[in-house]
Amino acid sequence: MILRRSLLLVLLLPSLAAAQTSPEDQARGLLEDGRTYRKEGKLKQALDNFQTIVSGFANTSYVDDALLEIGRYYLEVDGEVAKAREAFEQVTKRFPQSDGAPGAYYYLGRLTMDRATSATELDDALAQFARVQRLYPRSEWVARSLYATGLVHRKSGRLADAAEAERRVALEHPSSDAAPAAQFELAQDLALSGDFRQAMEEFQQVRNHFPESEWAPRALDRITALYRLYGSGKPAFAADASYSVGAGDTLKDVRSIVMTPARTLWVASDKAKSAIPFAPDGKMGPGLAGEDLQTMSVAATGDLLVVASRAVRIGPKNLQTFAIPGSKPGETEPLDKLEAASITPGGAVLVSDEKKKKVFRFDGRYQYQGPFPDVKERQVSRMVLDGEGGIVMLDREEKAVRTIDESGKVLRTIATRGPGYELRKPVDVAVDLFRNTYVADEEGGVLLFAPGGQLLATIGTAELKKARAVTVDPAGAVLVYDDKQQRILRFK
Repeated sequence: MILRRSLLLVLLLPSLAAAQTSPEDQARGLLEDGRTYRKEGKLKQALDNFQTIVSGFANTSYVDDALLEIGRYYLEVDGEVAKAREAFEQVTKRFPQSDGAPGAYYYLGRLTMDRATSATELDDALAQFARVQRLYPRSEWVARSLYATGLVHRKSGRLADAAEAERRVALEHPSSDAAPAAQFELAQDLALSGDFRQAMEEFQQVRNHFPESEWAPRALDRITALYRLYGSGKPAFAADASYSVGAGDTLKDVRSIVMTPARTLWVASDKAKSAIPFAPDGKMGPGLAGEDLQTMSVAATGDLLVVASRAVRIGPKNLQTFAIPGSKPGETEPLDKLEAASITPGGAVLVSDEKKKKVFRFDGRYQYQGPFPDVKERQVSRMVLDGEGGIVMLDREEKAVRTIDESGKVLRTIATRGPGYELRKPVDVAVDLFRNTYVADEEGGVLLFAPGGQLLATIGTAELKKARAVTVDPAGAVLVYDDKQQRILRFK
């Protein structure tokens, strides 16, 4: 009996070994290892695993998961939108009943939404998210698609619909990974709608329910900013006497200052021939060299743009020049009096040229597209994004500020003069997280305007001698470079 059992075990061992190393098991192992590599930051190894599944284990049930991960890699690591879209579309077309399909539809919707410049494109994004909710109602991707649906509604200007979608995520999927973001965006929708008290309460719910999430500190910043603006009935800003940053040449002939979402303050000094970063603790980091510096801004991608007369530095390494068609066929004319630049959510690159008195539009590959928003001459000396898809332009000669969408439509205007104010020498502009506009005026301090264009407050009239540049930090404090005092003042 013992001998018979031993012989049976010997006969079974090869089949057991084969079962353990079946194509399905091998593909599953590659997928699990690839995801582990991704979490550990070993991104190239992760991509190799996912591609091996697609090419070497094409008949297994893990191909859809691998294609989804490949699409994420191209999107989030390489920024290769076309390759990412191709991978996601393969999932939806080849594996429509797989567990990877709802994720692929979600990412296709995000790709469309993030680059959308028209109502038709936004509707297409909504359709992708609706497919997830309708076809895969039990999928974990439903909560994320509802969350993204709210973002599309907000981008379309439907704030009530946006708030309702985000509220559904918070109520129906409170334990999903999308819940903290949805609660945060619900509060933001209310703030943009003008319901500031309720917005502060909803931001506080982010802190109460998701204290360990990345959204909790952001929510505290928004509460602080809203309370400063509306907590006492009107904006209240006071000079922070303890604030000090920079010294020596870094604060001489400052052309622009920009605060990033990570609270890094960049100072572009033409005297120092560099854009210099300062950490939240005031420590100076390595600068980005440049000649004849003009302005800075933060692109929709998060990259810092440093504008010099002849080129724009996009991020730390990409130094880009621009040219437009010349007077003769086939000839080009370089732009060598640049003043400002911006990269829109749709991927367009906008640059203003002082000599040409126009803003020119280029695509993501820096190919010339034409003047923006039209052929009219403009002396645009500053361009920033308002966080909601608008491009804010300061026209130095006209002494006016306009917010324009990617189609060229004017969304908001701050005229040269209005009830309680007059722009005398406007030199810089900044926008906070609620679309309020801050205009630095050499003779009038910093003027704060509501999205509707009405003056809310004037900041620093007693402390500022000659405002030259302005930026706003994530908690709503206003930083202003004073050209006469050669220092940066903080108002909070």
